[in-house]
Amino acid sequence: MKELIKNKNLKYIFIMIIFFSISFGLWNNFRLLWLEENSLDASEISRVMSLATFFGAVSIIFISLKISMANIKKLLSATLLIRIASYLILFLGYQHLPTKVIAVLFIFDVASYTVGYLAIYPLITRVIKDDKVYSYRQLTTYICQDLGVLIGGLLLGVAIGNYIFDYNSFLLVTLICLVIALFSLSKVKFNDKEKYNDISIKEYLKVFKRDKISNFYLLYIFIADISYNCALGMQMLILTNILDISSKNATFYFLLMGIIADIFGVLALKKLTPKNDYLTILLKFGPRMLGYTLVFLFPSNEMTLIAITVSLFLTTAYENKTDAIYLNRIDTKYQLLFSNIRKLVGSLGNAIGLYLTGLLFVFGSKYIFGVAALIGYVQIAIALYLVYLRKNNEV
Repeated sequence: MKELIKNKNLKYIFIMIIFFSISFGLWNNFRLLWLEENSLDASEISRVMSLATFFGAVSIIFISLKISMANIKKLLSATLLIRIASYLILFLGYQHLPTKVIAVLFIFDVASYTVGYLAIYPLITRVIKDDKVYSYRQLTTYICQDLGVLIGGLLLGVAIGNYIFDYNSFLLVTLICLVIALFSLSKVKFNDKEKYNDISIKEYLKVFKRDKISNFYLLYIFIADISYNCALGMQMLILTNILDISSKNATFYFLLMGIIADIFGVLALKKLTPKNDYLTILLKFGPRMLGYTLVFLFPSNEMTLIAITVSLFLTTAYENKTDAIYLNRIDTKYQLLFSNIRKLVGSLGNAIGLYLTGLLFVFGSKYIFGVAALIGYVQIAIALYLVYLRKNNEV
């Protein structure tokens, strides 16, 4: 890694990733509680977040159609500026902004983050293409997001003179992180004379139409994201409102689970992955759906917390068998386009899952997790069928 960081462009990109990720980890952990403090109930929050997620998906279509590799840096700079402007208005208008204005600003926030996150790796590939660099980028992102959560947990309620850190204070910290990220990105210099061939979407769709595995993989992503976000898309509100856990304790719980999940994900990849892919799918999703089902059958705060814990524990495990294996089979020239399509489908699933949570929130965790389990069993069936298709080379 030291040799790679000697490259100035790569160094500045990684500094940008660090502050980009800290800002997301901090704000993502507390934004639902910020919305609640601005007089939105769970149903309104779910509508705001599902709408924002949907428009994030729409923005991906725009990127796929309009943005070339030559403009990746400009695109990422624009998304950072949009987020900075949105957060500044939210910070200054705390508890005074109309719900519709908040909704619009959250749409800008989620859409610009989604596009910006997708643009980071293509930006890196303009400097270097390397498997290790991709892994370093993912590791840096996960660690710094957890660091953002930790910063929030440590600062929440802390008094400096007469100033007490609250949820709105984290918007200011997030703003500072994004300004640093934008400054670091501005230091990245590319040769503007480089030419990049655009990929024809029409050409790719002809290829995609014949690719049965990719079609079912995208269906799997869609169903999986509905199930996951139905159960955990509003996990902070479930812990604070339904389980009556303080936001500070909930923050440290999510931080601890994030660290444990990352460690288990590495161990699963190196030591604990069965040779039988059908068994891997059941290990990845079986305990999660069992936990959701038990919450529905035996609803209690303790069972709900156990189900959430099991789900978070398995989040990063076995991605090599549930995602990477399907992404890596795509022709290199179509990778960016397929990643955008995948993110689009996932974002639509996220939006539907969040909307379902809002509808079910008033009925408690029993029905939230019951519906998530029902959808999740469909997800498992599709995942197993995908393994069958791969094993039998049906494309």
